[in-house]
Amino acid sequence: MKTFLDFEKEVNLGKTRNVYFLLTTDNYFVTKASELLREKLFGNKDSRDNFFLKYADETSIQELIDLTNNFASLFSSTKIIVLKRTEKYSRKIDELFEFVKIADPDSILLLCFDKEYASDKKLYKEYEFYDFTYLSDEAMKNWIQKEFSVYGKKINNEALEYLTANMPDSFDLFHKEIEKICTYDPDSTDEIDKKLILKFTGYENELTPNDLMKAIIRNDSVKAVQILDNLINKAGINEIYLVSVISNYYFDLLSFKSGKFRGYDNYSLYGKYKIWGERLDFAKEYSNLLKISDLEKAIALILDLDTKLKTSMLDSNVLLTSLVEELSSM
Repeated sequence: MKTFLDFEKEVNLGKTRNVYFLLTTDNYFVTKASELLREKLFGNKDSRDNFFLKYADETSIQELIDLTNNFASLFSSTKIIVLKRTEKYSRKIDELFEFVKIADPDSILLLCFDKEYASDKKLYKEYEFYDFTYLSDEAMKNWIQKEFSVYGKKINNEALEYLTANMPDSFDLFHKEIEKICTYDPDSTDEIDKKLILKFTGYENELTPNDLMKAIIRNDSVKAVQILDNLINKAGINEIYLVSVISNYYFDLLSFKSGKFRGYDNYSLYGKYKIWGERLDFAKEYSNLLKISDLEKAIALILDLDTKLKTSMLDSNVLLTSLVEELSSM
């Protein structure tokens, strides 16, 4: 499936379409696509003339039709219309698709769909979509390097591999994190290394939540408690947040025990289940080391602890240490 990079290449070559079907989870690439089209068609990416941002749950299909067919300004014959949350037209989706077949050729429509909705409705089979939620590993690395270069920074290979493997499920969030890293210490060297990234995120090398989970599954309770102590008392990670991270790892393991996960490639696992980076590698490596009964017991213990953390006055450090020791003994 085509990505934003394909969209960018086509627009730069002057190959624009009347209607674009987009898979989106956040605003990052939608914003970039809008800027690219405005630069190409209006000569200024910041121009808001003849540019309209609409939401399907706030705009009827008839209003969309009227907006598309009305005359543009005297200065341009083209309009760009971005429609977000298009899946909200679910009950009238056939009417929408009939309309886009005859939409005004002077209007460019960017129809943004939730990825899971488009997959469930099998829209991929009838319409060509651009996936704005995904980049290949190589494209992701190039994108990260480009983002850092905007701030005059260069990221070394070790740090690049770490960021690529630990990408959050939002390009908006990732972009903001890169911005924060670049402005964290303006007087530092122009090269971004893994040590700086770990320092910024509050983690130390080999003392991350992923390392904690590896120690737990390997039944190394001493190392697990050491990492836990560092995360809480030095990195300052909130206890409830840490419990949610641990529970996500266990749910990933439980998911991989299901036959439906077998044969899925990394792209599909990320697109449908949002499992990526270290969590994906962890689940693949360790899912066969525990029985389903062990995973169910672990999740029950975690949920019980979560309730205690939120409703009791018991010492959170003692509760978490006890949990980690119990999980490490399974």
